[in-house]
Amino acid sequence: MKKLLLLAFVIVLASCNHTKIAYINVEDLMKDYEGTKALEETLKAKQEEMAKELDSISAPFQLKVQEYYKTAQKMSAQKRAETEQALQQENQALQGMQQQASQALQQENQVLSEAITKKVDSFVSVYSKSNGINLVLGTSGNGTVMYGDDNLNVTSAILELLNKDFSKE
Repeated sequence: MKKLLLLAFVIVLASCNHTKIAYINVEDLMKDYEGTKALEETLKAKQEEMAKELDSISAPFQLKVQEYYKTAQKMSAQKRAETEQALQQENQALQGMQQQASQALQQENQVLSEAITKKVDSFVSVYSKSNGINLVLGTSGNGTVMYGDDNLNVTSAILELLNKDFSKE
């Protein structure tokens, strides 16, 4: 009986391993990561470029609308209806272009954001393996991790490595 109890105790001790846990403040990481900042600058520049392009297309349309309002009272009912219909169609085409530009920008944002997320995940994985960390939790604000010892917070170490790698690119 003692041998059986001793064997069970040895098995329990052998199966107990120390799990090393850390956490990352995802909000801080993504806010301070140079890759995220570059993405935001790129998207802002593209948004401004698209806005200028759309403004250059819509400016002549606005002039047509103003001209219509100046001359509408002098037009026949049929001519007024034809002009209004043409302006409405042109306006719908402009709105379609704006919507397409917005969707293209959103899609590019999504693709680039996913690439950044994959890179961050990869870095966290490599960092964790090289530092013997078995589990890394992600937290945002006061959510997922209710409390964590600052010694377990690896946000700054990961951020430093990510930014060094980004500056190489």
